[in-house]
Amino acid sequence: MEKTKKVLSKVETPKAKTEKKSFTTEIPELLVFLQAGAHFGHKHSAWNPKMKKYIYEVRNGIHIIDIVKSRKLLSNALKALCDATDKGNVLIVGTKGQAAGIIEKMASEVGAFYITKRWPGGLFTNFEAIKNSVQTLVKMEEKLASGGEGLVKKEVLLMEKNVERLNKIYEGIKFMDELPRFLIVIDSMVEKNAINEAKIAGVQVIGLIDTNCDPDLVDYPIPANDDSIKSINLFVNLFANAIKQGKKSESLVALRKNHNANLESMKMRSAQEKERQEKMEEDERLRMKAMREGKATVATTGVVRVLKREKNLDEEFAAAEAVKAEVNSKKIEDLGLSVRIEKALLESGLTTVDDLAGKSKEDLLTIKGVGERAVEEILKAIK
Repeated sequence: MEKTKKVLSKVETPKAKTEKKSFTTEIPELLVFLQAGAHFGHKHSAWNPKMKKYIYEVRNGIHIIDIVKSRKLLSNALKALCDATDKGNVLIVGTKGQAAGIIEKMASEVGAFYITKRWPGGLFTNFEAIKNSVQTLVKMEEKLASGGEGLVKKEVLLMEKNVERLNKIYEGIKFMDELPRFLIVIDSMVEKNAINEAKIAGVQVIGLIDTNCDPDLVDYPIPANDDSIKSINLFVNLFANAIKQGKKSESLVALRKNHNANLESMKMRSAQEKERQEKMEEDERLRMKAMREGKATVATTGVVRVLKREKNLDEEFAAAEAVKAEVNSKKIEDLGLSVRIEKALLESGLTTVDDLAGKSKEDLLTIKGVGERAVEEILKAIK
């Protein structure tokens, strides 16, 4: 069994003369489809007669799909899909609970557009209007990521709700600037609105067709079980292998990554700015509090230093003046000058330090008996 799983047949697209590379995809052997339950259809009573040519037999009241025919039709669909991967994008739709998670994971990884919640009416027939709505969603995301500058709290909350609501519908089709080349649907019964719009817009459709579906609705029908998770997963992975070979898918993956990284960067800068604003507001609050309490404040490097009250400053100034007066009232004899210099100063009428205050070097040199060295000694002593 393991050996059989590994045996794969390779399908190559026909090489056009102008193409430089050939896309390839691999089709599993029949046993892989059988193990995934892709051959199980619906009850015999719930079937579409147009599916008769794809039904192998009825077993226990259940239609069994002819997997040989399904495999051949799948090969044709994948060839067409491979040819279109460099020319345009692909939209895959699966709003069924079994398919939604599988499709979203695959489309995010390989670079395809997807819809898993509900079909946005008018996506193909009124594309420009939907495109504008998606662009508005992207702008609102950026606005919120930057902190909602210029908006009050209520407006921010409303915008967040709108973004959440719109993302449920448009998350998978952001950056879709033109109609896709192919629409892939998992259940043509459930996604009939998408198929109808695709027909109007001229978009080709690939679809998994169960025994209760109409194969004429899609361009590339693939008869298979569209309810089994294993079956859906098998076909979605095959579609993914074809899609990821194109340049368009690579650019979409890069675009999504850049968008997410940009939002994260904007959120980080917004958080840092908010923290800075809160710190400034706290500093201002402390300053105002100090002013109300009769204190002066000086802000240095983000730290608020509270000075003493004015009356305490006056007391310090008075004490400083008293010390200064005490120093100035010292006698010449208390300065420790030489006897010759003291005698010269006393003879000139200078008896206290206060008498020497304010005298320059030139003034002291005019005193009889005082030379250069004596002046240096005097100035040093009164400092």
